[in-house]
Amino acid sequence: MASVAEDVGIFEDAIRQLHDDFQNHPFHYGNENPIMPELYRRLRTELSPETISLSYRQDHSNMGDWRNREMFERSEREGQEIPRVRPEVRFYDDGIWGGAKTDFDLVVFPEGTEVVMQGKKEGIGNFVDIQRTQLSVLCEIKHSMNMSGQFRNGGETDIQALSEYPGDVGRRYFLFCDWWPQDGYGKLTFEKDIRQLEERIGKIDCRVDIAYLPRTGDIKFVRSVCQ
Repeated sequence: MASVAEDVGIFEDAIRQLHDDFQNHPFHYGNENPIMPELYRRLRTELSPETISLSYRQDHSNMGDWRNREMFERSEREGQEIPRVRPEVRFYDDGIWGGAKTDFDLVVFPEGTEVVMQGKKEGIGNFVDIQRTQLSVLCEIKHSMNMSGQFRNGGETDIQALSEYPGDVGRRYFLFCDWWPQDGYGKLTFEKDIRQLEERIGKIDCRVDIAYLPRTGDIKFVRSVCQ
């Protein structure tokens, strides 16, 4: 689908803009919390059309509760659409909650498709149907908040989860902002970090790309890590 390729290009452009801002204003990104909302803001601005159709299911909702009935009646009156970029998404498969990993930091939905979501027992749920919803981008985000080497020691968990997601995805991205791109001797660590990361992960079935955004130095894109 043409929208998927265009969405990936817009996503990568937003990452480049984020990298420039990170380098110019590093203390704006002193920890992980500001990264996702800033990326979300940029994608909301750039994606066109901005919204996508939503089908909101009641299967797990207690429709005997007046609050749930009001919620669904209101959504039907006002129309069911959501932005094509969504943070903190949780997934379910064939009506079953849970799994090895069900939550991801950010997704982009392609133009012209439909998002199928599910309400929880009481109130609005943020659960997206894996089998009935296509994704342009599925992304996990990490930040090196200290010198403990989270990229070196924790990145494989997110990369494995991205590769194991069973739905239809245009591009799977692990985004890493690094405050500490040099070791204590002033040497760049990225190439060694990637090599050690690949050694720990081994071969994976689905392509996962890495976008590496250092506080100083050029942005790096690693295509199809561990394939």
